[in-house]
Amino acid sequence: MADPQTILLSLLAIAVAIPIHEFAHALSAVNNGDDTPRRDGRLSIMPWDHFDPAGAFFCIISSIFGVGLGWGKPVMVNPHNLKSPRWSMCKIAAWGPFSNFLLAILFALPLRFGWVAGDSGLTQLLVVFVLVNLGLMLFNLIPIGPLDGAKIVVAFLPDHQALRFSNFQERWGMMMLFILIFAGSQLLGILIGVPRAELFHALVGSG
Repeated sequence: MADPQTILLSLLAIAVAIPIHEFAHALSAVNNGDDTPRRDGRLSIMPWDHFDPAGAFFCIISSIFGVGLGWGKPVMVNPHNLKSPRWSMCKIAAWGPFSNFLLAILFALPLRFGWVAGDSGLTQLLVVFVLVNLGLMLFNLIPIGPLDGAKIVVAFLPDHQALRFSNFQERWGMMMLFILIFAGSQLLGILIGVPRAELFHALVGSG
């Protein structure tokens, strides 16, 4: 369990990471031909425009236990408006986790090149921001609906398998996700904790 200062820093990092994640989805959708996110007011980086009660609850849990879970309100996309529905949906889904990876790189740069003192509060803030963004990226890449990973996988499956996979995830994805969250702590450690530590080391050069 994290200490109170780390919990507050994690919540601050999440309040930055998730709105940018959802904004990246929205901007990609608009750029690929669907104006729905613009009409829904989702072309925004303000946290309140992307608030989801269940996602916010798990953001708090992740801040306390350091698991790296949480999500914002899903960005609604109309596939019929997209230039190339299958690949456009893949790009829209991928831009969310990719935005978190870009943020992780951005916050890692001062740590990598020693631009901040090793024991300063700013250093701790940057470390938390890097870890949170890497955790959110890896969590959202898990191929379970409604996470982004499931939408990315669909683009690479043959048509009939893609349809079966989508139907299965639509019916059982949320249940599978909650089972994973509540009963799969060791599996989450493998899926998120291990690669996050490796990526952190690669970006920061330590830890």
